[in-house]
Amino acid sequence: MLEADLVRLILGLLFLICLLVVFYLRKRKAARLLMVIGVLHMLGVIWVGRKPLSRIFREGFFGQADSAMGTVSAHAEKELVFWSLLWGAFTFLMGQLISSLDKEGKRPPAYIGWELVGMILIAALLAPKDGFWLMLLPAFILIKDARTNTR
Repeated sequence: MLEADLVRLILGLLFLICLLVVFYLRKRKAARLLMVIGVLHMLGVIWVGRKPLSRIFREGFFGQADSAMGTVSAHAEKELVFWSLLWGAFTFLMGQLISSLDKEGKRPPAYIGWELVGMILIAALLAPKDGFWLMLLPAFILIKDARTNTR
């Protein structure tokens, strides 16, 4: 667990640097933060989950994330890596979509931000040491931007 905490610390520092850059640029803040969080999440998972990830490739890739619902520890680690990478990719994809909308002068509705807040709070309460709390920042930016866009 010490390795995971060290990776969280390093990624947290990288996030702070990226946060400063995003706010310095002043454009598409929520979208860029989501993309940063997605990339950092995948980097952390690839590092911490490198052993189960290598087993996925070594054991033939196909069907390696099939659910054993956490009952077989070797499968549980591979499932965790799969879902964690998928969450990072989804977060990056959501950032790209919001960035694309922003470039067209459009904003997602506020309920997208509120739904994201709900998901994040549940996830953060279930895994308080994980970086889900960081996702609240782009979620609230989405809410704020949607409200300023309607006025």
